[in-house]
Amino acid sequence: MKIAIIRKKYTFHGGAEGFSQSLIKELSDAGHEIHIFAIKWQTNKTFKNIYFHKVPALIFNSFLRDLSFAISSFFILKKQRKNFDIIQSHDKTLYQDIYRAGDGCHIEWLRQRWKRTGLLRKLSIALNPYHWLILFIERMIFKGHRFKKVIAISELVKKNIIEHYHVNERDIEVIYNGVDLERFNPGNKDLYRREIRKQYSISDDAIVPLFVGSGFERKGVEFLLRAVELVSHPLTVLIVGKGSKRRFKHLIKRQRVIFCGPQKEIHKYYAASDLFVFPTIYEPFGNVNLEALASGLPVITARLSGAAEIIKDGFHGFVISSPEDYNAIAEKIIFLMENSDKREFISINARKLAEDFSFEKYSKRILNLYRNLISFG
Repeated sequence: MKIAIIRKKYTFHGGAEGFSQSLIKELSDAGHEIHIFAIKWQTNKTFKNIYFHKVPALIFNSFLRDLSFAISSFFILKKQRKNFDIIQSHDKTLYQDIYRAGDGCHIEWLRQRWKRTGLLRKLSIALNPYHWLILFIERMIFKGHRFKKVIAISELVKKNIIEHYHVNERDIEVIYNGVDLERFNPGNKDLYRREIRKQYSISDDAIVPLFVGSGFERKGVEFLLRAVELVSHPLTVLIVGKGSKRRFKHLIKRQRVIFCGPQKEIHKYYAASDLFVFPTIYEPFGNVNLEALASGLPVITARLSGAAEIIKDGFHGFVISSPEDYNAIAEKIIFLMENSDKREFISINARKLAEDFSFEKYSKRILNLYRNLISFG
């Protein structure tokens, strides 16, 4: 098959970017011809059957970038329609066979944020032209039926799309994300645990909760920090990702919190940790949850993460009903600290669960969807 993938940036770093790269590699390894339409990209010479196409865009700011990319990609892909069997977009664009709603619903993210902020923040949201642009494009996609099929990466996302845009549920296919089971695996502890702990002067016997994610407000760093401050036993918390740490410093009193910044070798940080905490206020799925599970870490996440749908409470980790319930988060952290046997039990189950979400299985589901769309036109 000749497959066109639309993605603003094709790079090797970041959850969404890494996911796109892994999918494209699986498809190209299977012998399919992949054409990537992007503003900019990084190349990997070990990949085969991959061709890049420049999409012109005004990159002065995010508003102009996303608007010009949506318009340019529309005309380019519409003109080249006959060259491809499938056109799939991983961004909010206006011409595609498959729209993968990897970012969920922007309107739902704004709704969750609106409920949790004061008057000045509400005004900032309401007056931000970028939000209005993304809402406009999102509405154009769903209300204008600019797709043959929508991939929702969780039941949460499917529910949001139906609730806000009344898309027929038969047009939405729920396909959970995949994870690199070789890169993320429990065996990494023997390879990297001591290296990372030595780097940050963490003792071998310390219990280390880990957070991974960029966009600290949305992904719940505040709730994690409030939770660990309720734990009487000393902890070292690793926070990996891009975000400002200044606004959270006042929350840190007795626990040791290390802001590590973005990390290319993120698998080493899972290996150095004992449990994973991700109390997000809205996350369509959360690849980091799968990475943690694959690494054999118990996961504590919030109901507003799509990955919560696959986690059995007390078996693979714990699902907190509300991210603001940092008392409950603290209780689960304490439970895992004090019950090493239970922590090991959950760790084994976490890895077994992740094995159901290999990229090999994911690519098979995607290819079946492609074949069905091609068969029925």
